[in-house]
Amino acid sequence: MLEIVPVDEIDDDWPYYDRQVPRRRLSAGSRLAALRRSFFESAVSTIAPHRPIRVSTYVLAGPGGDVDAEHALLGEFAEGRNWRVHRERFTDQTPGGPTPTDLRPEFSRACRHAGAGFVDGILTTSRQAMPTADDAYEHFLHWLHDRRAFIAYGQLTPGRNREHASNC
Repeated sequence: MLEIVPVDEIDDDWPYYDRQVPRRRLSAGSRLAALRRSFFESAVSTIAPHRPIRVSTYVLAGPGGDVDAEHALLGEFAEGRNWRVHRERFTDQTPGGPTPTDLRPEFSRACRHAGAGFVDGILTTSRQAMPTADDAYEHFLHWLHDRRAFIAYGQLTPGRNREHASNC
């Protein structure tokens, strides 16, 4: 998505800027999504063609959520893409309350696990499972990219993950 650049952030010496037309830029969410996809493609391109991609699953469990089922669905999604799921899986529990904090010790462990080369990436449900602060999320993306690892999102649809493997 594009957002309008506030007037006070526009450089006045821009020679070709028409003040009647608002300038636009990628929103933070769009920029981070593009960055994650780019880093994913970069990391996958470094894996030998005949070696399966190895992933660990990560779930941010809400109150009353079925953690085992979410990990199983992520495993099913990975199998549909011919990825190998590592035996170690990671789960953080959200604290009681409407807004989860950015404290995700198991996600940090999953990143260290991928950064150490045990797996090629982390497979999780969506951006909502990631740290909520954009700068923290971007830091994790860059840190993993520097170690040729990635974060991928799997679409969780019971019984349909093999046919409908989405673009990670």
